[in-house]
Amino acid sequence: MSNEGVALISRAALVAVAVLVVAVVRTLAGPNKRRGLYLQIGTLGGMAVGIAAASLISRWVMTDLSVILACFGILVGWGVAWPFVRRIPREAN
Repeated sequence: MSNEGVALISRAALVAVAVLVVAVVRTLAGPNKRRGLYLQIGTLGGMAVGIAAASLISRWVMTDLSVILACFGILVGWGVAWPFVRRIPREAN
């Protein structure tokens, strides 16, 4: 299998895992819209930081790291958002 094939399969697997992780985090957030909003802000902010970092690092390592660093950025964004989410009651509005 060529490098392109391995990269395609690994990206597909990473997307599948990301879908499962997002479902688990959404379940942890509960039905409250405000908690979900904070996690969405963390997701978008983390993804933006991950892609920005990938644009700098990819030139240095000579390979595309945007997907990996975007997923890592999402996790970091959730980590930053979680202390704020914990302060909001879990029940629905």
